[in-house]
Amino acid sequence: MEKMKVVGEIKHEKSGKRVIVTEEDVDDIMCSALEGGVVYWCNAAKVPADKMVASWGHEQIARGGELKIHVCEPFDDEDTEWYTLNKEKFMKGLEMYLHDPRYECLEKDVSNKYYTIDTTCIDAGCADTIIQYALFGEEVFG
Repeated sequence: MEKMKVVGEIKHEKSGKRVIVTEEDVDDIMCSALEGGVVYWCNAAKVPADKMVASWGHEQIARGGELKIHVCEPFDDEDTEWYTLNKEKFMKGLEMYLHDPRYECLEKDVSNKYYTIDTTCIDAGCADTIIQYALFGEEVFG
């Protein structure tokens, strides 16, 4: 069995326990966001050539890369509404989301010392909220 690669930890505000975040967790959430969650306000996501660390766009963040996210703006003739998403911002967005998740998505480990994330409980709408928290510090779009 392949060991999960941990990319970060978040302190769970209510319990004080650690939430272990794996590479797969980040990939799953990013895939949900890019394939459905953010598409009503984001019309493009690009990987800067000098920041590319994986073959797929949804794999960039967990591995230390970046994504440029473009926000649809009707009067943005200069194409200026680009925001940078990286692992640090993603982790902050996830932490904000876990303070008040839409669905219970944390599982206790067998020792009851920390939590892991059940990404099957993070749908496209939840992933959208995480990305908005990461980029804007709040939920801006619907």
